[in-house]
Amino acid sequence: MKNKLIILFLILIVFLTSFIGSINKITSNKGIDQHIVYKDTNNCDSNDKEFCTHLPLVIIDTGNKEIPGEERDGSTITTNVKIIDNKSGGNHLEDKSKVNTLANIRYRGNSSMYFDKKGYLLKFVHEDGTENKEKVMGMKKHDEWALHGPFLDKTLIRNYLWYHISSKIMDYAPDSRFCELYVDGVYQGVYLMVETPTRANESRMPISKYNDGDDFTSYIVRLDKGSLNPLENVDTFSGDTYNRLMKFDVIYPGKNKLNQELNKFISEDISKFEKALYSYDYDSVRYGYRNYIDVNSFVDYYIINEFTQNYDAGSMSTYIYKDLKGDFGIFVWDFNSANNFYLDPIAIDDLQFQWNTWYYMFMKDEYFTQRIIDRYHYLRKNYLNEEYLLNYIDDIVEYLGPAIDRNFEVWGYTFEQEEGLLQPIDRNVTSYEEAIKQLKEHIINRGRFLDENIDTIKQFSSESKVKKFNH
Repeated sequence: MKNKLIILFLILIVFLTSFIGSINKITSNKGIDQHIVYKDTNNCDSNDKEFCTHLPLVIIDTGNKEIPGEERDGSTITTNVKIIDNKSGGNHLEDKSKVNTLANIRYRGNSSMYFDKKGYLLKFVHEDGTENKEKVMGMKKHDEWALHGPFLDKTLIRNYLWYHISSKIMDYAPDSRFCELYVDGVYQGVYLMVETPTRANESRMPISKYNDGDDFTSYIVRLDKGSLNPLENVDTFSGDTYNRLMKFDVIYPGKNKLNQELNKFISEDISKFEKALYSYDYDSVRYGYRNYIDVNSFVDYYIINEFTQNYDAGSMSTYIYKDLKGDFGIFVWDFNSANNFYLDPIAIDDLQFQWNTWYYMFMKDEYFTQRIIDRYHYLRKNYLNEEYLLNYIDDIVEYLGPAIDRNFEVWGYTFEQEEGLLQPIDRNVTSYEEAIKQLKEHIINRGRFLDENIDTIKQFSSESKVKKFNH
C-alpha cells in the first residue's frame, strides 16, 4: 500500500509539473496591463521650463537626416535611440536612459504612412550593424519594434485596447506600451511601442528557429500587398484560384535566410492546407482542413475582428504562423480603423468577415460556425463583457492623463471639421471626450447587435453537393 501511495504521489508530481509547464508556455507571451501595473508608480508635473512625463520617454536623434519609408523600398537610415523609463519621479529629457542604442529606422504603415503623425519601424543595432536585443519598457528582449503614432484614432487607445484584450483571449497578441516621443528635439506626442510580428526564443511568435541549411522551416507569412523582393513572395493555391489579389510574403525566416527551396516549401505547405479547405471535406479525419489549423485561434480571430468590425483583417495586415511540429495559427494586428473608424462608415448591424480570405470556406462548416457562437457567448461573460470593456477604457484614459493634452497641443488641429478624414464629415469628432464616447457607443451597440444576431452566421454554412466524391 505504501509503495502504491509513493507511485501515485510521483505521478501527481509529474502531472503537476507538466501542467504548470503547459500553463507557463501558454501565458509566457501575455503582456501586462501597463495602465494598471504602472498606474501609481510615476507621477510628475510638466511645464514650460521642464518636460516631465509619467510615460516612458523615447528620444530619436537622426542628426536631422530625412527618414525614408514612403518609397516602400525597405531603405533605412541609422539613428540614435534613447528610452528613459524611470519607475518613480517621472521621466525627463536629461535623465539617464534605460536603453541607448543605434537603430535602423524608417517610416512604416499602409494608409497611415501618409498621415502627418508618422509611424516608425526601429531595428536596434550595434556599431558593427549586428542585432542589438534590448528589453523595452518591461517587454521582452528583441531588436525590432514598431512605434505606432495614433492619428486617425483620436482616442489614442484603439491598438493598445484591442492588443491587450486579445492577449487575454488568444495564445498570443503583440505586447505594447504607451510612451511619448521626441524626434530631433521636437515633441511628437503619445505613441505606442509595439512588438513586431516575428519570432524569438522567449517572446513574439512561439515557433522554432530555422536551422541554416535546412530546406524546411517554421514560418510567419503576411497577407497584404506583397514584397518588392520576389523571393519573399509565395504563390499559393488560393492566390492562383480563389483570389488572384492575394499576396503572401514571408516575414520569418528573414530575407537573409530565404532561398528558392524554402520559398517552395512554404508555398506548398500553405497550398496543402488550402486544398483541404476548398475540398469541402470538412470532417475527414485524415484530409479535412481541421487537421492543419488551430481552430481556436481562427475562431477567436473571427470574433475579435467581427466584434470590432476590423474588416481589413483577414485580407490586409494579416499574419499567419506555422511551427514545423504544429498547426497554422493566426494573430491580431492593426486596430487603427476598428470600431467604425474607417474613412467611410460601416453599418453597425452587419456581418462581413465571412467574405474574407479563408473565412469564406471556414464559415461553410457548421462545426466552425457553432464554435464561433459558443465561444462568443462565453467571451461576452468576461473579456468582451460590456461593463468590463467600458471600465477598461476608463482606466486607460485615466492612466494617460496629462499626456493626452500634451499630444493634442501638437495634433489638436485634427479636431477641426475641415481637417477631419472621415466621411461623411459629421463623423469626425471635435474633442477627445467625444472620441471616447464614440468608441464606447460602438462597443455597446455592436455587442448588443451580436448578442441578438450571432446565431445567424449559421446561414453561411451549407453542405456541399460534391463532398461525397472527395472520399
